[in-house]
Amino acid sequence: MARMNQVVSNVVANSRRANSPIPLLLIGLACIVFWLLASLLEIQTSEAFLLHGAVVTFNPNWSILRQPVDLVQGHLSADMAKAAMWGWGIELIYLVCIVGHEIAHEGVRSTNRHLAGWFTTGAVALIAFDAWTNFQYGQLASGVWGQVAFALVTAFIVAFFGIVGLRLIEHAITDWTR
Repeated sequence: MARMNQVVSNVVANSRRANSPIPLLLIGLACIVFWLLASLLEIQTSEAFLLHGAVVTFNPNWSILRQPVDLVQGHLSADMAKAAMWGWGIELIYLVCIVGHEIAHEGVRSTNRHLAGWFTTGAVALIAFDAWTNFQYGQLASGVWGQVAFALVTAFIVAFFGIVGLRLIEHAITDWTR
């Protein structure tokens, strides 16, 4: 009888179990891929602004991922080094504000409480400027509203898809190991 109760208990528990974690894993991975693509496009539009370059097409430049290493090793021209610092700097400010603004703000405040307000104001201004460069340098053949849509969706993807993607992957792995 005890064995029968155990079998019934297992069947009931499994019937209440959520669906397969594979969709969560796949959607989480897709979010991470799109977060990476949007981040690369944002860095490219920021660099295009600083270099007075052409508008950015929807072909992510994967060599951008190597820029921090090239910068540290001194392999970038002066103009490209400035553009890389600008593009990566704004992107990191954006990500710090998304992932850990409270921690960063408290760190600045503990060092100099007068600079804490400037930190937040500067971060918001730079993020707004980043959206403007996405609007100006992200190429869509759909007019002004297409440019607005590109700037908004890119900002949304960078702001949320990395965090959401990681959480979905974490949840899928947790479900899988149960």
